[in-house]
Amino acid sequence: MLMLHAKRAHPPGQQYEFTEDGRPLTRVLLRRGRIGARFTLHGAGYLVRAHRFSGVYELLDADGAVVATTDRVGRSWQLSCSGRTVGFRQTAPASREYAMVGDDGATAGTIRRAGHVRTEVTAELPSLELLLQVFVLVVVLHRARRKRAAAGVRASAFAGG
Repeated sequence: MLMLHAKRAHPPGQQYEFTEDGRPLTRVLLRRGRIGARFTLHGAGYLVRAHRFSGVYELLDADGAVVATTDRVGRSWQLSCSGRTVGFRQTAPASREYAMVGDDGATAGTIRRAGHVRTEVTAELPSLELLLQVFVLVVVLHRARRKRAAAGVRASAFAGG
């Protein structure tokens, strides 16, 4: 089974190294605002666009065409691509783990956040093509980053700052 792993390249930066079964695959730089991330996979460039208030993400190819989308990413969410819909649901507190739901409702794959300050993500998503696996991991990393930033804002507001 194929294992995809993302690890922060240089803490405290936001660049992640993606590996496939231990082999280097790509680097992804998480960004703030509408452009969630950019990466290259097998020589083709891709952009992950984050819709700030709706929690929706889109994967765009180099020409700007939509390759895949998510609905609002939360405790449960869906990935849509080429007429296919794949569900994900949170299976651990604090968004540390998600399960990919198969057509029969059973777990068909997993995504786990780990490492110091949860800066690593590992996924086993056997029925998804590699591009979609990278997209899903970018979405999980970007959402975790946004949640940490929001928690920091709330903490400073309660501290009177």
